Amino acid sequence: MIFPKAKKIAKDLGWHKTNDSVFGLYKGYFFNVSDASLITTPQFKLVTATTGNITEEQKLQIKTELNLNKRKLKFTLFEISDNEIFFKFTENVTLTQLKTVYSLFDFLVDLFKKLNVSEQNKCHNCGTNQKINYYTLNDTGIILCTTCFYQKNNSFYEIEKERISKEKNYLTGFLGSIVFSIPGIIFWILFAVYLGRIASGMAFVIIFTELLGYDYFKGKHGKLTKYIISLTNIISIIIANIMTVIVLFVKQGLTINHAILELQTNQAITNLFYQNIIISFIFSLFAWIWILFIMKDKKLVIKLADKL
Repeated sequence: MIFPKAKKIAKDLGWHKTNDSVFGLYKGYFFNVSDASLITTPQFKLVTATTGNITEEQKLQIKTELNLNKRKLKFTLFEISDNEIFFKFTENVTLTQLKTVYSLFDFLVDLFKKLNVSEQNKCHNCGTNQKINYYTLNDTGIILCTTCFYQKNNSFYEIEKERISKEKNYLTGFLGSIVFSIPGIIFWILFAVYLGRIASGMAFVIIFTELLGYDYFKGKHGKLTKYIISLTNIISIIIANIMTVIVLFVKQGLTINHAILELQTNQAITNLFYQNIIISFIFSLFAWIWILFIMKDKKLVIKLADKL
């Protein structure tokens, strides 16, 4: 999702967009701007400046200048890699102002020019300025020439072809997620039985072990994947709650059959069981939202970018 201030920047500067960010040139240098997802706490804005290959000396000078001006520029942290600088603006109380983002742009442009960091209005792969265009590369903005685009596109095609050939099917992935949920269910029961604590928070952990299991068993990644993981999590939560009640009864001296009968006929136990189910589902709600609406497909994608 692209937030209003990022949209405003893109419209003012004639930038392009991905699903979650805007990007383009500012005074010859290339920037990506995006925001954290709505479920992230606290919220934060991200700015990435593409530098191309820079020397260790340039990195050191940039790091020094950014540390000296951190308070004035109002960013929370920054990271420098070989060809880009990443900035994070944490939004605990107030949102990041447009003038704050533009101040960072201007500061970086002046600093880059001072340090002879080359402008990025060229192919970010080979450096040519001929036949270039704006592309979305795995939801990140980039400038490429036609030749580099086709090379990257062919490379992605081969990688995807190999990945798909190794995948099996949805059922295999479902079984894998079930198998990998078992340790989480066991810990859930141990927490409840031996520590005397409600372990509904484990529902949030289990969903990520299920994702690992799906991948480990080489389940097919497609339109149904996110629904299968969500369904598996619901099943795991129900099983964990049932097993917790049964084990608690067995610990008190009941047989398994008697424990199951109590769960079915004792209204007080049944009500408590349903309360724990609801609490477990609430703990899992954010994970379900992430899987169903936010989690990115593993498919590698490169395509022409649209203007906002």
